[in-house]
Amino acid sequence: MGSNDVSSPVNPLHPSIIEKIDPVFAEIYNRYQASRLRADQVPYEVYNKDRPKYTFPTSEVSGELLDVASNTVYKIPVSNPAGEIAIQVYVPTPEAIASGGLEREGLLPALVNYHGGGFVIGGLESDVSLCRSLCQRVGCIIVNVDYRLAPEYPHPISVTDSWEALKWTFKSAETLKIDPSRVGVSGLSAGACIAAVLALLARDDPTAPHLAAQLLIVPVVDARYVPKEGSCDPAKTPYQSYIDCEFAPMLPLNRLIWFYNLWLGTDERRVENANDFRASPIVATSHGNLAPAIIRCAEIDPLVSEGIAYHEKLEAAGTPSKLKIYKGQGHPFGQWDGASPTAQEFVSDCISELKTAFA
Repeated sequence: MGSNDVSSPVNPLHPSIIEKIDPVFAEIYNRYQASRLRADQVPYEVYNKDRPKYTFPTSEVSGELLDVASNTVYKIPVSNPAGEIAIQVYVPTPEAIASGGLEREGLLPALVNYHGGGFVIGGLESDVSLCRSLCQRVGCIIVNVDYRLAPEYPHPISVTDSWEALKWTFKSAETLKIDPSRVGVSGLSAGACIAAVLALLARDDPTAPHLAAQLLIVPVVDARYVPKEGSCDPAKTPYQSYIDCEFAPMLPLNRLIWFYNLWLGTDERRVENANDFRASPIVATSHGNLAPAIIRCAEIDPLVSEGIAYHEKLEAAGTPSKLKIYKGQGHPFGQWDGASPTAQEFVSDCISELKTAFA
């Protein structure tokens, strides 16, 4: 069914994970990715000239694109450096609003979403299926943010853009018919890092309403231990999954290295950047009084140990956190809900959790 010749894979499943991976995930991977080079396997300049060639065809395995009442793209100014970014606002249909039961005095809760892609790739289309599903099946507004990407816009621009987008959401709440007391943030991978950072910034900004939830999907929360090249030293990393999942499908360690080198740099500023809480929210001074967290992790993912550690950090500080690890799954499994029962379970879990958070 796939467009690639799976008889001669350039990226076969690694022997270290074959016995652990879910058979459905493996089938999808073998069909659509095994014979395709990833972006991290070529220089950035080569990838940038033909991005689709090195991009997994998520639309082939994502869920149905549910109809919404409206889907409007706004352009907003950002200041660091000066420019503009796109923000996409999904509004549920009247039927979905009635079914969700979350409307109060004409206002709806909103989830501000930040896509994944290692701070280097991705855009408004990355989470289109999930955004539409959450919009319709939760009955909330989705604000989807197209922050600027590295290497042209390296750390911390992704965060400063995203913070301005969140502040724009609050400023525009009346116009968009959003209840500012029921706004959550969400993201996948790099986007989850941004969401976690924004939860910290919102807590510390006296002008920002308290966030209702932070939905962190396969999150990046600690950028300090990914090397500039090679493998991790087991004696120096606190995250066992960096070792056990070095050759994980879709997000092996080499892909993290490629992303982080472009995002954080490889010069003398790398250590400083990685130790900035805006890149590593786990190093923040305090994790108390934050929005309740919903953390979803994949078992066969080098980032799973980080997700567990962040859950434990939040709980220790008194911030409510719910952790779920999906067995046998690789990093982007949640986007494959058109073909994977576990991805469908994940989407249903997110809907249930958000309904509770926004009630």
